[in-house]
Amino acid sequence: MKSLLLKVIRFYQRFISPYKGFCCSYRYHTGHASCSVLGLRAVQRYGVIDGFIILRKRLYLCGVSSRRYSPPKLRPHRSQRGDCDIGCDSPCDMGCKMPNLKSCPIFEAFNCADACSCDWPARDKKDKNNDEEVYLPPKR
Repeated sequence: MKSLLLKVIRFYQRFISPYKGFCCSYRYHTGHASCSVLGLRAVQRYGVIDGFIILRKRLYLCGVSSRRYSPPKLRPHRSQRGDCDIGCDSPCDMGCKMPNLKSCPIFEAFNCADACSCDWPARDKKDKNNDEEVYLPPKR
């Protein structure tokens, strides 16, 4: 199991990380080792379970630094996010030339459901409140 996890991390470092276009946020903002390097070292030194626990804590800190220091993402304008004007703010993936959904009783309940809307509250609002209290070391 340990060797498989190490191969997965090395595969990520070799073939995925150089081509994704950005680096680890924690590494960028603090100057410490990236998450994948820390994960590789932790698994080599402590084993799969303890290494995974260390890596999980680092990934949390990486997310905190990303939310804290990255510029806010702008939400697209309503006309650019794929919404149709069919009586409510429900998005449509098939374009705006959809059949009348009100004629079908199956889709009537889901026509104005907020579960598919871009206006759903973000999942990380809870995390943002706690992010201010998390210590991140200064840049080296």
